[in-house]
Amino acid sequence: MNTSGLLLSLMAVVFSVILVYYQYYYRQKPTKDSKAFSFLRLISVLGILMLLINPKFESKRIELQKPQLFLTVDNSASISHSGFSKISRSVRQLFLEDKELNKRFDLSNFSFGATISTDTLLQFDRDHSNLFKAIQDINSLSDDRLSAIVLLSDGNQTYGSNYAYMSSKNPIFPVVIGDTTARADIGISRINVNAYATLENNFPVELFLNSNVNQDVKSSLIIERNGVELYRSNVNFTEKKKSIKLSLYLAADTVGMQLFKARLIPFDGERELTNNSRSFGVEILDEQAEIAIVYKVLHPDLGMIKRSIETNKQRRAVLLQPRELDSVSKDYSLYVLYQPDKSFKGLIEQLELKQSNLFIITGSQTDWDFLNDAHIGFYKEMTAVTENLFPAFENDFNAFYIEDIGFEFFPPLKGQLGRISFNQNPGFLLTQKIDNIATNSPLLAAYRHNEAKGVVLFGENIWKWRIHCFSADGSFEKFDQFFNSLIQFLQLSNREQDLDLFYKPVYHEKEPIRIQAKKYDSNLKIALNSTLVFELNDSLKGVPFYVENDAYEVQLKNLKDGVYTFKVKDLDSDIEKGGSFEVVPFSIEQESEEPNVEDLSLLALNSGGKLYYQDQFDALKSELLENPRFRTIEKVRTNLISLIDWRWLLGLIVLSLSLEWLLRKYRGMI
Repeated sequence: MNTSGLLLSLMAVVFSVILVYYQYYYRQKPTKDSKAFSFLRLISVLGILMLLINPKFESKRIELQKPQLFLTVDNSASISHSGFSKISRSVRQLFLEDKELNKRFDLSNFSFGATISTDTLLQFDRDHSNLFKAIQDINSLSDDRLSAIVLLSDGNQTYGSNYAYMSSKNPIFPVVIGDTTARADIGISRINVNAYATLENNFPVELFLNSNVNQDVKSSLIIERNGVELYRSNVNFTEKKKSIKLSLYLAADTVGMQLFKARLIPFDGERELTNNSRSFGVEILDEQAEIAIVYKVLHPDLGMIKRSIETNKQRRAVLLQPRELDSVSKDYSLYVLYQPDKSFKGLIEQLELKQSNLFIITGSQTDWDFLNDAHIGFYKEMTAVTENLFPAFENDFNAFYIEDIGFEFFPPLKGQLGRISFNQNPGFLLTQKIDNIATNSPLLAAYRHNEAKGVVLFGENIWKWRIHCFSADGSFEKFDQFFNSLIQFLQLSNREQDLDLFYKPVYHEKEPIRIQAKKYDSNLKIALNSTLVFELNDSLKGVPFYVENDAYEVQLKNLKDGVYTFKVKDLDSDIEKGGSFEVVPFSIEQESEEPNVEDLSLLALNSGGKLYYQDQFDALKSELLENPRFRTIEKVRTNLISLIDWRWLLGLIVLSLSLEWLLRKYRGMI
């Protein structure tokens, strides 16, 4: 009890004694009941005073607070795939059974995949791993005590934010699980291919091959379809040449979705074979197309355009003047407008009403006043200056796939200078260079105008480009492939079919498979009032489509690897369309067997911890036990406790007052 409380309590006793003495002995003559009355009154008065004073005393309690140790184990499939699941279990067991660590720390055991879990049964079967979220969740579980996080992992994260530079309030001690010796490996990292190709033509395929082998490695790249080999090429990696870009052409000889597989033959001793093969698909279209090349001025470009288009056996180009179109009733699949002027007015108005796609080529004889007034999606501020425009290839062009065929060495086109603007965001395939000075002005651009798409070339003399390709390669093939890619982009953008299907040719196992269908009415507007049914592998049982985001959609799950064919039927009409796709076995956790030591090292450094390997348990144990940051803290808790329980004291006061009143009543003194 503190001094003030003790002093007040003594004063309360003295005051109570004086008050009782005054009432029963000084003010009146004592009787035989005075002692009983004075005793009860003393208890009542003293109790009331003590209730008001409420004297307290201090109670001290000593607590030993251990630091926390969060043991977090990677439970993803990459651990079992690399063959280190037993080692991971044994390392975890060393921590759980170590008496010194358990005596020093409050040890908590967790596992994680995509999320953190308290499940202590390690199966190493999680399809994804998110180290960032696991560490973030562990930090949120820790209290104000300084804690340590021991992370048993290979460091391979399949998704989530980069954990290497994350901030952590607790030091992290990663324990690397896996073989840190780099394994010799070659693989296919990426394949670029257009989604569509036309029948009886060749379509381009671009492959990127990688190696991490510090010596010469010989292999072969094979591309096959339905088990039949279509292409084979020898591939040679060296210590300095660890990346190879391979471009080739495959024949589009069968209509429909065609599935291909690219395989890189493994070398002797190669263990990781998952990335040695990749599948891809291309839909082959049988399109008999007739294209109108509309011109007013004669130019060598016209013959070049016609010859280049007709290298595709499925296309026929017709040269027409604007006045001839008045007597031609045929509706062409695409119109190429060469240096349009006022005589094109009627044609452009009709094409605008139909929302047709256009390929426009301008030059020195283009009537820009007319073209600007036509409002066809772009505008050019005219100048009287004509200049030689050299092409510069833009790598970030993504409207469709096209490769650089050496544009920087092409001769210049002739065009008029002027600022160019588009109504909607365009994609620039080529930009202008003037006297070797790069500009931001487009030379060849793809754009959108309302519901239509267009391609515009701001220069004439493109025939020189075709001649240049022949001089460089001895063939027109590269240029014709480039030019027909522009034509194909515009043709495939037209919605000429009543039912369009949208799906990927290749899906990974366990990946949701979404098949979309769009149906159009006679005005080419999306119709959502039909009953569509999906049939897989000629099954008699159809799955109905549901409407999602202005399209019909169906989702398939849990399909095993293999090739699947399907049909989409419109029950309200005779429309039916089919397709095929392949499901390939895949686990992103199996993509890499090597631990990510670099990111784990950065994580340890940035959090104030230290990196260890799976065979360094004793070293990590010593670090945790000897580190002064993880000492047991002795805390003294001081509590003020009331000397008297007010409930009992209040009851005693009531009892004494009641007894005094009854006794006085009995003696007739009230």
